[in-house]
Amino acid sequence: MPTNKTNNFSLFEKERAYANPMVAAITDNLVNIRKKNIAASLSDFEGSAHKLEHIKTMKNIDFIDDSRSVNPAAVWFALQSMTKPTVWITNISSVEKITEDLMDIVREKVKAIVLQGVYSTEVYERFASLEIPVFVEMNLEDAVRQAFYAFDGSYAVLFSPGVNGTAPETYRERGDKFQEAVGQL
Repeated sequence: MPTNKTNNFSLFEKERAYANPMVAAITDNLVNIRKKNIAASLSDFEGSAHKLEHIKTMKNIDFIDDSRSVNPAAVWFALQSMTKPTVWITNISSVEKITEDLMDIVREKVKAIVLQGVYSTEVYERFASLEIPVFVEMNLEDAVRQAFYAFDGSYAVLFSPGVNGTAPETYRERGDKFQEAVGQL
């Protein structure tokens, strides 16, 4: 009787697979391919570089690098995972990118927003309508400093841009710059 890795299948499926060696071999291959795809997919989530990566805690302030979040859905996920009040550093420069779902989670989790880089007045006004502080800083170092000194107490600073980097800057380069700025505090 051939051996295979079909332990996740029901007893009936195992019996059918053992009855036909070709089915058993195909099942083995499919299970292995699936495991590799799952492992590759999981490497892009929490715990990998620049995806909800805890950088440092200083004076009860957690600094989180989420520079891989390059769209509103990814930012929503990042904000959803925050367990402390959050100061969010973003590069969103188009009001069309601000969904109602994003506004709802910002209302629930965000204590202040730092718009970093070139921004539009519409974006500023949209976030200011939430009646939370909205700061504007041109470079990432100043944005990190603004977020650090914004409040007293325990909170998180989340760098989750919500847009792709400008060429040739990648999310990795942006994340590295964020980490350097945190290191300079």
